[in-house]
Amino acid sequence: MPMFVIAQDVSLPKIPIESYTLPNGLKVVLHRDPGVPRVTVCMAYHVGSKNERAKRTGFAHFFEHMMFRGTKNVPNYDIPLQETGAQSNAFTSEDMTVYFETVPTSFLDRALYLEAERLAFLPSALDQDKFDTEREVVKNERRQSYENVPYGLSEETILANVFPKGHPYSWSVIGSMKDLDAASIDDLRQFFGEFYHPGNAAICLAGDFDIEAAKASILKYFGPIPAGKAIEAVEAPTPRLTKSVGLAATDKVSLPRLYWSWPVVADDHPDAPALHLLASILSEGEASRLNRSLIKEARVANEVDATSDTKEVSGLFTIDATAAEGKSIEELTRALEASMADLKANPPTNPELARALAKFEQQTFNSLTAPLGRAIMLAVDYVQKGDPAAYFKDYARYYKVTTDDLSRVAETYLTPEKVVLTISPGESKSEGVQSGPLPGPSPVESRQKQTPDGPVWQTLPGPAQPSDWHPPRYVRKTLSNGTELWAVPWQTLPIVEARLIIPVGTADDPAGKSGLAALTGSLLDKGTKTRTDTQLAEDLDALGVSLSVGTSADSTSMGLSVLSRNLKPALSLVGQILTEPRFDPVDFDRERKLQLDGLLQGPDSPSWIARRAFQSLLYGANHPYGNPGQGFVTSVKSLTVEDVRAFHARFAANRSILIVVGDFDPDALIQDLESTLGAWKTTGPEPAERPAFKALPQPGVVYLADKPGAVQSVIAVGRRWFDRKDPRYFASLIGNHIVGDDFLSRLNANLREKNGYTYGCGSSFGYQRTGGSWQVRTSVRSDVTAESLKEILGELDALDKARPLDEEEITTAREAEIRTFPESFEDPGSISGVLGSLALYDLPGDYLETYLKELRNCPDELIRRTMIEVVAPTDRAILIVGDRKSVEPRLKELGFRDIRPVDPDGKPVKP
Repeated sequence: MPMFVIAQDVSLPKIPIESYTLPNGLKVVLHRDPGVPRVTVCMAYHVGSKNERAKRTGFAHFFEHMMFRGTKNVPNYDIPLQETGAQSNAFTSEDMTVYFETVPTSFLDRALYLEAERLAFLPSALDQDKFDTEREVVKNERRQSYENVPYGLSEETILANVFPKGHPYSWSVIGSMKDLDAASIDDLRQFFGEFYHPGNAAICLAGDFDIEAAKASILKYFGPIPAGKAIEAVEAPTPRLTKSVGLAATDKVSLPRLYWSWPVVADDHPDAPALHLLASILSEGEASRLNRSLIKEARVANEVDATSDTKEVSGLFTIDATAAEGKSIEELTRALEASMADLKANPPTNPELARALAKFEQQTFNSLTAPLGRAIMLAVDYVQKGDPAAYFKDYARYYKVTTDDLSRVAETYLTPEKVVLTISPGESKSEGVQSGPLPGPSPVESRQKQTPDGPVWQTLPGPAQPSDWHPPRYVRKTLSNGTELWAVPWQTLPIVEARLIIPVGTADDPAGKSGLAALTGSLLDKGTKTRTDTQLAEDLDALGVSLSVGTSADSTSMGLSVLSRNLKPALSLVGQILTEPRFDPVDFDRERKLQLDGLLQGPDSPSWIARRAFQSLLYGANHPYGNPGQGFVTSVKSLTVEDVRAFHARFAANRSILIVVGDFDPDALIQDLESTLGAWKTTGPEPAERPAFKALPQPGVVYLADKPGAVQSVIAVGRRWFDRKDPRYFASLIGNHIVGDDFLSRLNANLREKNGYTYGCGSSFGYQRTGGSWQVRTSVRSDVTAESLKEILGELDALDKARPLDEEEITTAREAEIRTFPESFEDPGSISGVLGSLALYDLPGDYLETYLKELRNCPDELIRRTMIEVVAPTDRAILIVGDRKSVEPRLKELGFRDIRPVDPDGKPVKP
């Protein structure tokens, strides 16, 4: 039995909103949160892939992309947002398409204008060049997200067999490559005319804004847009399988995987909450049934998952399990059959239901911490369900579920008749998306004309007067055991985020014991002296605690998210984890085997190879920062439980920092910490100094890791850099914004927008305790790998003389960084991340107060000089992970002569 059982009458605080509908049918919901001077604008359109017609799959998602391509008044949608420091994006699901941008409050009118303007004028602005380029981008996204990842095409196979031909959920959101190739501009105009109009949309504003002024602006910009025709609801019955369907596929993977899938009900069906809670009981967390039976006891799987994906028309319940090394599909099947038989013989219990509800409650609160999460939820609920507060009613449904309901839905929906898909190691083979003839409506060219009392569409709104803002102050105390406490009260929701940073990480692995820090981290929360692994997991789940342990090069971090009322008992368990970790030999053997399975599976993914090999190339295989965190097969096999205990002994309380953000009383928090963590008194010396770096390989060398048959190549270009305290930090921040850290950056504009080689290309800095690195990373079509690398290097080399950073670029980037800064303080997770950087890199106490001043005063010439040094070919490392047979000849044709093959560890491959 768990130590704590959550009450069944927990309520969700109502989000303060005001909602109404414009005469043209646009639904409006306003939610004011004055935390930081920024506001999220979310436009939700009630259209998704289920509204597509056969042979036109992928249109909803394709059109999401085209909405960013500009109009006659705004040729490029992203340029007016760039200077604002906006965070802008969109997503498409089976049922919805959602667009959002978070802007400084002073630019709210601009965001509203842009959303309304593209709704009014986009159809007439579509042209063949934009269409062709964006189609290549979408196809690259499909390759990157589906075709070039392990098991990536399983979803399409399952959907096409669970749902009958023509069912609106029988194809994937991304659509088929064949349908994307067949699409035309007229097809998109037709799609826009049918679904993109005020009567099929909702807008939500969430953040710091004046409500009456916002109402006036919404009416000004959206009011003149005429309502569209009513859209007939998509209706399709939930299918019932009359017999099992067995499917077998192969993929370039190391371990087999098994999928069981069933059709289930729509999201508004009374059984939907019970199905979600049943999935949680089956696979969510260490104490879940399938985790215990397949991974911990039978040890036939290294991962298992159960999901209930209920949507507007119907849903899908899927269980998938990946075999442990040496285990077969047959063994997986027998173990899963035994688990499902046990579910019938031993129905879910009240404690299991209580734990599932506690996790559901905590996850719901977490999803609402940021204004963006609230904006999306409110807008979607309003346009999809006609009620912006539908979330509140839906939440209450979960607390009416009983254990009898759980047994009933398991019996009703998880029947012997199911779709079974097995994926075995071999060559990749995918199945096409089904289709059939269904005509669509007539094309629509445009719907908006200038009106006498409407907005002047040719004039872009400027900013209003910005408000004065200062970052929140944080309390710094030292606990009696020497641990530093950094605390920031945040009271929007009754939730607390805590993060303990222990300054020992993967770079501290002893010689020959690579992977020890990662293994120690994975074992840290697997039981205590008085609790087994399962008992501890049950106690954490009963409190609704989300607990994670992660390792980086210089630290081990324990993250905790919990509702405020459960903070003290959660801290009590954390204290026991730190002072009395169990380190049971049985748990050790299992976790080491899982880490070994991860090393076996890793090379299945080109991105995994790129991360691992580039780290070795950048720092050298013998440097602590070149040490792969997961270790090597030989080193992990040699580890013992005594090694783990010795490594854990280096976790020093007096060298650690605890960051707490959320709804708490500061005085009570300190008392609670002393009573729960006070027994952790381990002391230790200063963190170890890192050795000096050795010289990198010669400039111009291209390292090539072979991934036969890869449809995309991963390209990484970068170099080592200085640490976070370097005086050029702010210059590099502004300069990199221009080069690769913005959608309109030079790199992304070239490879994605101009050439259509990739779904995205960017660059970023990473920092360690000593030094740092800068890296360009992208995935490109295999057939343009060499061309992409040439374009990347051309953009970097041009910074010196051919195309130096100009004054306009620098001013825009500087303003964007300044205006984005407040967004880092709008929710507990973001605030914790900022403070974590201060702690990890030992930045001065007044750093946040001086941050904006440093940005404003950074000289333009320093920015130019810094970026020239950052991208200089000296000490530059270049890695490609792709199909060597097809990539290498073209590289040589384009002048890359020194090409050296490496393995997934970055080590030379002998000829």
